[in-house]
Amino acid sequence: MSVLDAVSRRERDDQVGLAEKQREAQEQLLQACAELERIAQQRLDELAAANEALIESQARFHQIAEAIQDVFWLTNPSRSSIIYVNPAYEQLWGRSCESLYANPHSWLEAVHAEDRLRLRQFFVKRLTAEGYEHTYRIVRPDCSLRWVLDRGFPVRESPGGSSRVVGIVRDVTRRKELEEGILAISEREQQRLGQDLHDDLCQQLTGIQLLSTALEQQLEGRELATRAGEIARLVGAATDYTRHLARGLAPLELEAQGLPHSLQALAARTTELFKVETTFQCLRAVSVRDPTVSTHLYRIAQEAVANSVKHSKATQVRIVLAATPAGGELTIQDNGLGLPDSAPLAPGMGLRIMRYRADIIGATFAIESRSGGTTVRCAFPLPAWEDRPLRP
Repeated sequence: MSVLDAVSRRERDDQVGLAEKQREAQEQLLQACAELERIAQQRLDELAAANEALIESQARFHQIAEAIQDVFWLTNPSRSSIIYVNPAYEQLWGRSCESLYANPHSWLEAVHAEDRLRLRQFFVKRLTAEGYEHTYRIVRPDCSLRWVLDRGFPVRESPGGSSRVVGIVRDVTRRKELEEGILAISEREQQRLGQDLHDDLCQQLTGIQLLSTALEQQLEGRELATRAGEIARLVGAATDYTRHLARGLAPLELEAQGLPHSLQALAARTTELFKVETTFQCLRAVSVRDPTVSTHLYRIAQEAVANSVKHSKATQVRIVLAATPAGGELTIQDNGLGLPDSAPLAPGMGLRIMRYRADIIGATFAIESRSGGTTVRCAFPLPAWEDRPLRP
């Protein structure tokens, strides 16, 4: 075989081998394409199922959210935009959901003027993981007033994902009316009891004291005169104690000068009855003309002082009434043992009533407890004219 034939044969063999490799490559490519199409179809099926589940989940969410009577809303962490609000908002606020989407802060415009500043000061702060709970009033377009309980908390969609703020607002007007009615009845009964003690029992005790004094004078020089005098002194002490109790039960009716004078009298009575050094200080003239606000503030101070004496074992209590740029502030501070660790988790009825009284008048209530004592603070709103001294 010549060299030329050998070369030609080798070239034919190479071409055959190349063609074989091409066929194998094409077969592998076709198999890869088929596998890719299978995987793609599988992924598409999974995506379609996930999308269908998401649509169904969203449908269920909207059905549930739109069926509940409470207002349900969802915002971004900065609360600068409303992601979702259910139709209950229109029923409670009396304003359209579209208006809230267009202006996310329009809900605050409906809040009662006395509660708005408190909420605005809170919402400029960063929301903690524990969330918040506020009770406030809203004024609807028809001028009707509604009490609402607003709860909110942050949620994270996924680990490392974006977060949202979820809130639920419930109409608690009926409950508030019932609670205020109960407190009003209790207040009236205390006022009545205080008046009865002052006008009836004290008068009878005074009469007995006068009779005992007259008997002492008639028995002058005899042994029984000393006993009659002792009876007169004991009845006199009982009369003074009853007057103190009467003023505590009905302070604002008996003390025409109002809240500062009643707080001063509370401090004096506490010092005299319980031998606990109690002082009152009014840092700036604060004239609370609303009798409801005055009554609730006095009862808060009265309960706080009672806690200081009975539970904290304090030897010194300080009551301070002061004007602030936002209104007024009532502070009760003692040097006692402080609250037990369990108190914030399971507050007693006294603490709950104090918080509720503050809530009624649109005030903020806080308790600071430490080993060296307890401080109760109640910051309350005041109309601009109420913190000025009254004209003679």
